[in-house]
Amino acid sequence: MLLFTLIAVIRLFPTYTIFNQTYDEPFHIAAGMEWWDKGAYTYHLLHPPLARVAVALGPYLSGLRWPGSPVTYEDWRGTGSVILTERGNYLRNLALARIGILPFLVLACVVVFLWAHRWFGKLAAVFALLLFTCLPPILGHAGLATTDMPVAATVAASLYLFVLCLEQPDWPRTGLLGIAFGAAVASKFSAIAFLPACLGVAAVYLAIVKRQFLFVRPLRWKRHLFQFALAMFVAVTCVWGAYRFSMRPISPLQGSHRSIDKRTNDTWLRHAAYRAVETPIPLLDVYDGVRAVRILDENGHDSYLLGEYRRTGWWYFFPVVLAVKTPIGFLLLSAAGLAAVFLKTNVSSWQRHLTAIFPIVILLVCMTSNNNTSVRHILPIYPPLAVLGGYGAARLVERASAWMPAVGLLLVAWVAVDSVVAHPDYMAYFNPIASAQPENVLCETDLDWGQDLFRLAARLRSLGATRVTMKYYGTTPLEVAGLPPHQELSPVVPATGYIAISIRDLELEHAKDGSYDWLARYQPLERVGRSIFLYSIP
Repeated sequence: MLLFTLIAVIRLFPTYTIFNQTYDEPFHIAAGMEWWDKGAYTYHLLHPPLARVAVALGPYLSGLRWPGSPVTYEDWRGTGSVILTERGNYLRNLALARIGILPFLVLACVVVFLWAHRWFGKLAAVFALLLFTCLPPILGHAGLATTDMPVAATVAASLYLFVLCLEQPDWPRTGLLGIAFGAAVASKFSAIAFLPACLGVAAVYLAIVKRQFLFVRPLRWKRHLFQFALAMFVAVTCVWGAYRFSMRPISPLQGSHRSIDKRTNDTWLRHAAYRAVETPIPLLDVYDGVRAVRILDENGHDSYLLGEYRRTGWWYFFPVVLAVKTPIGFLLLSAAGLAAVFLKTNVSSWQRHLTAIFPIVILLVCMTSNNNTSVRHILPIYPPLAVLGGYGAARLVERASAWMPAVGLLLVAWVAVDSVVAHPDYMAYFNPIASAQPENVLCETDLDWGQDLFRLAARLRSLGATRVTMKYYGTTPLEVAGLPPHQELSPVVPATGYIAISIRDLELEHAKDGSYDWLARYQPLERVGRSIFLYSIP
């Protein structure tokens, strides 16, 4: 376990200096730095604090501090970039922020190994961890200062401890379950969708499908309900602690509330209502954050799939994403493990059944969302899939057939080789189904999150370019990259010379309203990194 985890961590270090900041990283770093330096958390409540606090810890300990008081969205982007460029140590500061995600990668590795070892066997645990640490989506997002790897790790820990508590309930495990629940919600609000859905389906499954388990061996419901209530209390306390136990009133106004005045003429009731809305209460930030997530999902987001643009997405978006962003060998092994779990049915296998149910539930939850942008939104599906993949590999290797063990080992080797070939572009990895022209399938954060600006600058220097016209999708200050003199590329007015454009802008904007149609007449000189097309137009 230690060896595979250490190798995964070591593989990430080179990526810290190859890739500049992705689009969202400065926002998370700025919000986390406000938490550390100012003792406040006021920015972009769409995301809870835990992951942001983790990524800002390294820069804070190195002596960086909060640079100002931003007001607008663009101000916050600039604030994060100011922190990263402080003291002229951009790459060092960025690496310190990204290192804050490593504990969550380690946690996920530990959970995958323990989960597979306890209910699927030693060999399955070894294969599961190997497969998990070779997954490009996991490695890609574990190397970024964002919220996606933390929620994947903490949701996995929550589900593992939930099954463990059902199997052998005790007070220490109940406390750990509460901490895991709290950490998951404090990492990203998508946990509020994933965890209740998984736990609810698990309860229904155990109550209906496995009736003999519940009635032959009663679960002592009173004790279990009390333990679950205790776990929820611990979880709520952890979430509140992540917000520094903040309390604020529903309405900050004092003495004048028109909505209340319209609803009552009674002086006593009016004053009581005033006092209620002006009294500070806890966890209001959580309510505001969840509400913001709901509004975002209702309004949709710019989405691109198979050459088409939409605001509200497609119900089949995430199945397609999993099909093209996951190594084929991993998908086959996970399918083999899933089949083995349900084909080998017995009373004692309910833990295995829940392991197979959880990724299905997570996928179904994601399919109901209108926010269709990236595999990172479904990252929590990979830990239980890795457990199933490890089980599938173990079953194949342990078969008495002369060729089945070879098939299992070849599939595991295929995943490992895929991972090595993908280095360092784990985030922009596509399997052979779409790797030739991935922009025909996806073009947003799965391919282009603004990560290749340094590569573009290096390539232009090697070409001796004295000027470039460009359209860059990202938040990295252009002066940090060392670009030659540059100007903005127009979506409608043709340009000549060296032209660089982020693939996300070219494909999504063209699908949206025909922007850059004039550029479609030309073939790119080359692809810089994975996310930028470079043209040379006479």
